[in-house]
Amino acid sequence: MHFDIQHFCTSDGPGIRTTVFLKGCTLRCEWCHNPESQSFLPEILLNAQRCIGCGACDDVCPEGVAKAILADASVRQANCPPGCRLCADACPAGCLEVAGRSTGASEIIDEVMQDEAYYRNSGGGMTLSGGEPLAQPAFCLELLRAATGRGLHTAVETSGNGRKEDFLATAPYVDLWLWDIKLMEPNLYSQYTGGRLQTMLDNLEAVAATGAQIRFRVLFIPEIHIKEGIPEATAALLEKYPRCSADVIPYHLLGNAKREKLGLREKRFREPDLLETEAFARRIGIV
Repeated sequence: MHFDIQHFCTSDGPGIRTTVFLKGCTLRCEWCHNPESQSFLPEILLNAQRCIGCGACDDVCPEGVAKAILADASVRQANCPPGCRLCADACPAGCLEVAGRSTGASEIIDEVMQDEAYYRNSGGGMTLSGGEPLAQPAFCLELLRAATGRGLHTAVETSGNGRKEDFLATAPYVDLWLWDIKLMEPNLYSQYTGGRLQTMLDNLEAVAATGAQIRFRVLFIPEIHIKEGIPEATAALLEKYPRCSADVIPYHLLGNAKREKLGLREKRFREPDLLETEAFARRIGIV
């Protein structure tokens, strides 16, 4: 299952790319900028400002809660049957939209290949993102094999969380790993993501041992990542893998707009400015 396919992406690997966003994640990061990716099930997003008051959603709602959802998106979380999309399909104004669609790998690859000429001319290809692509290991592998068979450059953006055997099975079909470094302190990692730092580190070591090309994407939230010991631990990790390149990814607030559409509580950290981001990059050894 995927929830979006974005064409002409330029920040998810080399060249011009198509990024396929898979549904479902093993983590629950408090700063998540794709909160609609976390659940493995389709979800309804509410764009309340588009509502024209036609009542079409209420006419088809089997639970009789469509009007209540328009007033408070959180109502959906407790009342909507999993996977129900009747209200969104009936809405003529785009007030309600579905995040999550079950589509076969061949159909997705056919859409990706529509921009083949751009990949060839720019050195681009297909990137799998999410959510966590390896949370759907069989589907992830099927997509990568199909893309490789079409001669496409492939990239996977990952949190590094999942089963080691899935990462190793996938590795032969991945030309570039975009590996998230979320937080290099075990207790804080668990607190803010719900996962285990050691799982990520073990998977990273296993994938790196295959000779894979890895580019680290180091998250930066000022009130978290400049705490004592975290820059040093991050720098030590980067030094351990000198063949891997790295970028600092500054936190942004865009995920909160999606959280509002899902009826979730806002999470707000401070966005760093350019000077702070550059200082953090130098501190962890990225020039």
